[in-house]
Amino acid sequence: MNALMVKIHALQPLLVTQLGAGEENSATAFHFIPGSVLRGMVIDRYLREYQTADVARDPICRRLFFDGVVRYLNAYPLSRLGQRMLPKPLSWRVEKERRDDPTATIYDFAIELHQDLDIPVLPSGMFCWREEEQVEIDTPTRYINIHNASEDRNAKRKDDSTVYRYEAIAAGESFGAVILAKDKADLDVLRPFLDETEVNLGGSRSAGYGLVRIEIEDTQTVSSWREYEPDGEPGSGITVLTMLSDAVLRDQHGQFTADLDAVLEWKHLRAYTQMRVVGGFNRKWGLPLAQAPALQAGSVFVYRADQVDLQTLHRLKREGIGERRVEGFGRIAINWHTQATLQRRSIPLKPPLQVVSLSDESQTLAQRMAERRLRAILDQKLLDALSKLGVTDPPHNAQLSRLRLAVRRAWREEQPDLVIEHLGNLKAAKEQFKRARIGNERFYSWLKDGVQQDRLWRAYLQPTQLPSMAGVTAQATDAIKLEYMMRLLDALLKKTLRQERGEGGAI
Repeated sequence: MNALMVKIHALQPLLVTQLGAGEENSATAFHFIPGSVLRGMVIDRYLREYQTADVARDPICRRLFFDGVVRYLNAYPLSRLGQRMLPKPLSWRVEKERRDDPTATIYDFAIELHQDLDIPVLPSGMFCWREEEQVEIDTPTRYINIHNASEDRNAKRKDDSTVYRYEAIAAGESFGAVILAKDKADLDVLRPFLDETEVNLGGSRSAGYGLVRIEIEDTQTVSSWREYEPDGEPGSGITVLTMLSDAVLRDQHGQFTADLDAVLEWKHLRAYTQMRVVGGFNRKWGLPLAQAPALQAGSVFVYRADQVDLQTLHRLKREGIGERRVEGFGRIAINWHTQATLQRRSIPLKPPLQVVSLSDESQTLAQRMAERRLRAILDQKLLDALSKLGVTDPPHNAQLSRLRLAVRRAWREEQPDLVIEHLGNLKAAKEQFKRARIGNERFYSWLKDGVQQDRLWRAYLQPTQLPSMAGVTAQATDAIKLEYMMRLLDALLKKTLRQERGEGGAI
């Protein structure tokens, strides 16, 4: 295939939003620029130049933008040496404590299962550049901002204003895109719309987002272009397929699927995959595109080499797989990474996330939003803990009810010692609490140590990471810790009471 190498430099933060931002008033950008965005920009500039009345009937437009003869691949971040990086394979693992270590040894589970690793996890970073036995992994810098929109821009009132949180690609990031075509003449037609031009991409353009500079990397079209350098045949009689972009797949019944086996009709030995819901936006219609589940870029499938059809594989490598291939979906690599271990190489540090300075009002809003997200996390952890906890041979219902009253009073008056005091004042009923068990532990000790030493918080509720909003991090205050520990105890006691009454354990 002939290729036109395109560089995109973000002059402003870039907001090409992905689905599932988490909140209604939040927008989170992709970590790359989808091929559909580049294609849409070229279509817009082409129509402005040639004033085409009916794109559907124009044979040149159909060939350049719709028939799949020309394909617009995703713009991935450029490495420090200017090479187009590729999505990190999801089969790579490192020791958990070295997840963020820029010099960690990476183990490829697609090639060899390393049973000696205690807790294998994915290394940090989203895109990689390989060079022999070394690899660089990086993620584009993000820009986070909070916007307060009102009908009257000079007045910010509680009932008339809406707060939006944007997490965009930071200005200064550079990306490498590729446009593929069988005929060089098609790329020559597109070249004037891409070289040395400044355009806007993505959303919120009137709010200071989306200005980029586009340039052609080479003066000549690259013939026989290859998206990656294969690593050679694996030594264990396997073939490794890696998705270089998201793939929208359908099985034999026309249903969306994330199982490559359902499309290829082969049976994998092992697979390392993730799903992503993809959509899009048609600026001509002013409407979102239909959403579909997709096999995420970086997913890895391992097959026995003697059970795959090489002719089919090389066709898939050349043409892609699945739907929306004209927009860069369905790119696939064969034996791109076949070494059992790689050495991660450190790269120059990037500046920290760009976060704008907030006014006192915005600071308060950001703190409130961060705390709301923290509470959502804690609510889920509370439910998870309740589903696993149960009291064996519990005390009498009257004792459980009295303890619930003490727990609620401790929560209301913010005095956890009231629970300890209640347990200490037990007389004959104390034996009931010592007889009862939670797992292998006495219920009495579990209650006393759990409240007195914050053990309930550390064992069941403490988040692995506190959420942040526009640079403001939520704080797990003593009041929040007490509230959720008491809520956990109250719900557990209520669950136990219902079970003893034969009402079931639902809360």
